[in-house]
Amino acid sequence: MTLLASCATKTTTTKAGGVTTTVVQDSQWVTALISAGAVLFSSALAAWTAHHFTGRTEKARQDHAERQEESKRRHDSKLAEEQRVREQVIATATAISKMLHDFREKAGAAAEALNVDAAELYDECAALVRKHHDEALPVIEVMPDFDLRQRANNVFHIHGLWAAQTCEALVNGLALPDADGLDDSRERFYRHARTIIKDAAA
Repeated sequence: MTLLASCATKTTTTKAGGVTTTVVQDSQWVTALISAGAVLFSSALAAWTAHHFTGRTEKARQDHAERQEESKRRHDSKLAEEQRVREQVIATATAISKMLHDFREKAGAAAEALNVDAAELYDECAALVRKHHDEALPVIEVMPDFDLRQRANNVFHIHGLWAAQTCEALVNGLALPDADGLDDSRERFYRHARTIIKDAAA
């Protein structure tokens, strides 16, 4: 700007009576050029500033959108995992319920029969439990929790073992086995299943 200003002046020097007078006159077109340059510079600065802050605002908006999307993905993944665990537990519990229904029906009939017939019915009961267990294994083994798989398998094992031991006791005239373990095996499974579902939802 200083360079332009120095080029934009016209200097006139006169001498009168031993006195030197210098008159400086601005060139109007150069002054206009300087003014226009200042306006252009201000406009460019304003444009750069606007672009700079617009870019920062856009980046902040994009970062916020990405964080929201990531949060949504995590939330959806958690919901899917919770649903998957719940469905697996329900499938296993359903398989156990079917076994218990047939077990009680067969064991109830055996309890009312004579020893020989009762022994045969208890043997059928043990075979029935094994059949239900084989059918339930595919849904039991996909559950991710080892303890829950073990407890589910144990429900079938305890009920089948009790029926087989009862059959053997009747055939050999031995004391009947204690049935207390049946209820305990079921309760241990259902209690842990509730914990697993609760943890998946946490």
